[in-house]
Amino acid sequence: MQLKVTEPVVPEEEKQETVPDGTVSNNDYFNPELEFDYEGGLFDEPRTFDNPMGTPQSSDPNGTGGTNDYYAQSSGSTNNSNPMPGAGERPRKLSKKEFFDSPRNRRDRDQIIISSIVVIVTAIFDVIRTDFWLTTLQSQINFVNNMAEELGMGSQYQIDTKSIMTTQITLSVILVCLGLGIFILKSRVCAIIGLAITGINLIATLMHFGQFRMYWALIAFGYATIATISFASKWKDYEQNGDWKKEWTY
Repeated sequence: MQLKVTEPVVPEEEKQETVPDGTVSNNDYFNPELEFDYEGGLFDEPRTFDNPMGTPQSSDPNGTGGTNDYYAQSSGSTNNSNPMPGAGERPRKLSKKEFFDSPRNRRDRDQIIISSIVVIVTAIFDVIRTDFWLTTLQSQINFVNNMAEELGMGSQYQIDTKSIMTTQITLSVILVCLGLGIFILKSRVCAIIGLAITGINLIATLMHFGQFRMYWALIAFGYATIATISFASKWKDYEQNGDWKKEWTY
């Protein structure tokens, strides 16, 4: 009878590779020290250790450090690219433009930008519309003016197209300047003046001609007034009680 040769049974613990003292093994197990980096993310470029104390060694061939040098600051080195201020330091004060662009003012910023654009577009469109109708109805206007002159009714019954166009251009230029003042300077004064001008113009055209004119500009100036006042209040509060006056503590 022939006997069958069998291999000796080796426990699973003895099959694992023997790891020298002072090193970290990553075989068959998840090692957070090697496979997770707080800055680089999960399964980033693994960090290696060159001494038994576990001090991380940078894997950057240029020796300038990378995302795996997160713990290197504990050895006394400083990272100049760290945006966080040190303990007891104060953050930098934002300029008015930076404060305006910050997420905390998103609603006011959107209202100011959209309102100023609506004002400028409405003012330009009103000039184009007035010129179009005066040119289209030029023959009828000349007929009315001739009849008024022949009947001796005086100039009060004549239509002065030049005066109408000059007034409209002047009004539109003023509104465009106010819109730019709101857009660039975030000016409450420009918003309030524009609201008053468009309100008076709307009432005057409604009483004399029975028409609603430049109501879009009136609505835009109303929103701009609310937004500029709100932004000015937040900016004043930031200057007086902003986080740039508080010391950082950890």
